[in-house]
Amino acid sequence: MIFKTSIKCFLRVNRLFLLFIIIFINASIQASVNQIELSEDLKITEIEKGVYVVTHSFPWGGNSLIVFLSGNNIIFVDTPYNNEATGRVVEWIRSENGQANIIEINTGFHNDNLGGNEYLLSQNIPVYGSELTARLIEDGKIYETMAAVVELFERVGMGNQEVLEAYKTQKFKAPNRLFDIKQGLQLNIGGEIIEVYFPGESHSIDNVVVYFHNRKILFGGCMVKSLESRGPGFTGDANMEEWPKSVDKVLKKYKDARIVIPGHGNWGDTKLLSHTIDLLVNYNKTN
Repeated sequence: MIFKTSIKCFLRVNRLFLLFIIIFINASIQASVNQIELSEDLKITEIEKGVYVVTHSFPWGGNSLIVFLSGNNIIFVDTPYNNEATGRVVEWIRSENGQANIIEINTGFHNDNLGGNEYLLSQNIPVYGSELTARLIEDGKIYETMAAVVELFERVGMGNQEVLEAYKTQKFKAPNRLFDIKQGLQLNIGGEIIEVYFPGESHSIDNVVVYFHNRKILFGGCMVKSLESRGPGFTGDANMEEWPKSVDKVLKKYKDARIVIPGHGNWGDTKLLSHTIDLLVNYNKTN
């Protein structure tokens, strides 16, 4: 009896061990296949065929989106924090498709939305953004925000000297294909309908979201918080009262979204939108 019990325990433990090994191997294979490391702080992850999230950690992970469409058309939503990282991403795109016709969309005026615009414009890549975003760049509002971010970093001891110096000296270029933010923008490219929508003020006064209708993919950008987020992050340009209302409009408009990508952190589904609303409502109640 004791022998039989020992055999059963042995088999159970070994099955669990084997299962763990299989899971570990599968995870390792998936990571090695689906993630491209362009540098220590710049990674590209394929989340489904032809759809990639670019994560630039400078100093914390900011997300951009690349979608390969038919006819060599590629939509690039937001840029990494700076020109150098943006250049590396464009070089990777062109290594994947030498005839790539790249179109960029900026979702706001912060550096994690358009820090690489100068490089893109130097490559004659059209950059779409709202007239309000362009004005916030041209009127110097971005430099006020960058000064506030640097002051915050220095106060809390965040970011190394390279990051701080870059944030202090970076120059910004406005998008060159402008649209009225209240009217939004709709593009029909490579068999995909891409909608740029402004639901109201949120993380900043000009944040928009980008929805790929056929794929049901929503790039929420900095308006949307990841599930691991426990606070709103930088609020220096935020309209805290309107922010949850704006996200609620997005949730109702794009309730069928399969994939939702936040400006920072892990992507998921529409639970990110509900989580963002709850987080902001609770934050507003206690602050």
